[in-house]
Amino acid sequence: MSMRQILGSLACGAVLLTGAAACSEKSAEKPQASKSGNSDKANGGANTGTAPADLLKLGVEQGQAGNLDAAKATFEKVLAADADNKFAWFNLGFIAQSRNQADEAISNYDKALAADASYKPALYNKAIALERTAPTTSMDIYRKVVSIDNKSSTAYLRLGLLLSQTGDAAAARDAFKAAIRLDKRLASSVPEKYRTTPSPSSSARTGR
Repeated sequence: MSMRQILGSLACGAVLLTGAAACSEKSAEKPQASKSGNSDKANGGANTGTAPADLLKLGVEQGQAGNLDAAKATFEKVLAADADNKFAWFNLGFIAQSRNQADEAISNYDKALAADASYKPALYNKAIALERTAPTTSMDIYRKVVSIDNKSSTAYLRLGLLLSQTGDAAAARDAFKAAIRLDKRLASSVPEKYRTTPSPSSSARTGR
């Protein structure tokens, strides 16, 4: 699984997270690495706090700096203090998914979802991880995502792509229509035959 598959525009679905405040539509964009200039902090220096919130912040900074091994260790420290921390489990899942470790990623997302069954970032990334091996389950998860947030444009898009593969053209068209209505930039990712809705007259002619 490539990083391109992981990244998406669903809020928080493709970023390392520090807490609930990080989860907004603007968080869909890849966050910038810390600009504090404190290299010791980015590498796990001793000047940081040890509270879960401080460790989460440190882990995110390490991940954004490309030091995924250190970030993983930091998120594991969070879980040693707070075993049900959904953000730490999500971030561990994100790291595993970025390393093509799908089973580990799904396991970590499941633990995040055990803490919060409606946690969109974990649902979304889990659905991506399951697209090839369990497409039906993946579609069910995307449906749950859009039921939680009907503005999740990329969830509609990915659902449409899976539906088109099953041959359910009508449902796929509806999903693509919703995706494009929410974000017109996604139109280029929709298969060409689904970009326009057949007119009733043309459908009638085709049915003759």
